[in-house]
Amino acid sequence: MIVGSSKTRSILIAALGGEGGGVLSDWTIEAIRSAGFLVQGTSIPGVAQRTGATTYYIEYLPVPKEELGEERPVFALTPIPGRVDVMMASELIEAARAAEGGYVSPDRTTLIASNHRVYATTEKISMLDGRFDSQAALNAIHAAARRPLVFDMQSAALEAGTVINAVILGTLAGSNALGIDPELFEAAIKKSGKSVAASLKGYRYGFDAARGTLPAPPSPALSTTTVTRFVDAEFPVEATHIVETGYKRCLDYQDTAYAYLYLQRVRGVLATDRQVRGADQGWKLTLEAARLLALRMTYEDVIRVADLKTRADRFATVRRETRVKAGEGLRIIEYFKPGPEEICALLPPAASNALLRWLRKRGLEHRFNIALHVRSDTISGYLLMRLLARARVLRRRSWRFAQEEALTTRWLTAVKNAALLDYAFAIEVAECADLVKGYSGTYRRGVRSFDLIFAKLIDPAIRQVREATTAVRGARAAANADPEGDALDNFLLAASS
Repeated sequence: MIVGSSKTRSILIAALGGEGGGVLSDWTIEAIRSAGFLVQGTSIPGVAQRTGATTYYIEYLPVPKEELGEERPVFALTPIPGRVDVMMASELIEAARAAEGGYVSPDRTTLIASNHRVYATTEKISMLDGRFDSQAALNAIHAAARRPLVFDMQSAALEAGTVINAVILGTLAGSNALGIDPELFEAAIKKSGKSVAASLKGYRYGFDAARGTLPAPPSPALSTTTVTRFVDAEFPVEATHIVETGYKRCLDYQDTAYAYLYLQRVRGVLATDRQVRGADQGWKLTLEAARLLALRMTYEDVIRVADLKTRADRFATVRRETRVKAGEGLRIIEYFKPGPEEICALLPPAASNALLRWLRKRGLEHRFNIALHVRSDTISGYLLMRLLARARVLRRRSWRFAQEEALTTRWLTAVKNAALLDYAFAIEVAECADLVKGYSGTYRRGVRSFDLIFAKLIDPAIRQVREATTAVRGARAAANADPEGDALDNFLLAASS
């Protein structure tokens, strides 16, 4: 009887010339074989250096050989799109090519890749700037993978005095994507007998990066030029892209202090995630909290809308989409219909509360809107919009900001408390942040749903477990205080009454 290929697991490696892709494949095969599994490796040669990559395909059966008896698996010689479990790429565009080819899928693939660039021949021979858009490629591979572990592995390899393949192997071992003892990967390096010390140094860097245990930089001071290096060192590899994006979004939305507040809050969630062994879950809590927190902290008030509508790239997009020819005029009319919440984004709490009371008394709270039509293609209209955008300096003192901060604080606290009880519960609590969105009626309905779920389900669940914890602690103390059991009986009687 032959074991079906659907039970096998597959690994695809894309490496450039001189990066030790063949050695990486050998190390991986040796570790899998040492774990007692049957494994097969094949390779497809590429052309020299950066003209093309050499790919290596590994397939194995994660069942100990002694349990197979006479059965043997049938391994494929080439990878199948949509059925690759681990994709390893030594360079950003190679990872993007794998994603484009369907070898990286969101329901299955752990992607391990370096985000540095080695320019392809087609990029170099262009008469103008022929470089691929690295940011677009980075966004694409993060969206395509189930679990992306992407960072600058080349710099780590240079620092360790080794080749990038050792860092990639360490990241594979640290990710536990294969469920194989990390010591077997180290043993594979040692068995090869080539540049063992340097390879192990690079391996340990990749391992620590995958486990989220790299030491953080000593200085907390951040700027737009240092945030990437800081985040890469402090946060788990899977979270760096989201955290960097969230930081830049908050910086663009308000200022450096606000962006740093975002990082502080994500750190708090990460600390809880570490406490509950989130690495074994792929840091899903940190990923979801970081993504949703960035959205919560950059809610779209009228200030934000005015800012986005008056940016040069927005005007360029409108002209391109409407196919306006050079020299032709274009009239742009902005339609605003702010409700009470949007107006309160510009007012301090005292004035906002007075306005809301006035509307409430007259039954207008849910029907009050002001229709505004502003021509942003005129000087006066554009300046009015820019003035509104500049009002972000007042945002922190507005009623709306205070409301959003209270909601975000309540949400973050509940997420961390829920994680201490149950990881899946914490993920569901985190997802509740997505309930609050939109404008006017949509926003009000979202806040109402958020409050109801927290008041009726989340808060009672957390409180109940806390009360149970206190009760058990008291019962243990009573039982230990009285060997005869009378104190415990009295405690339980009082607790049940």
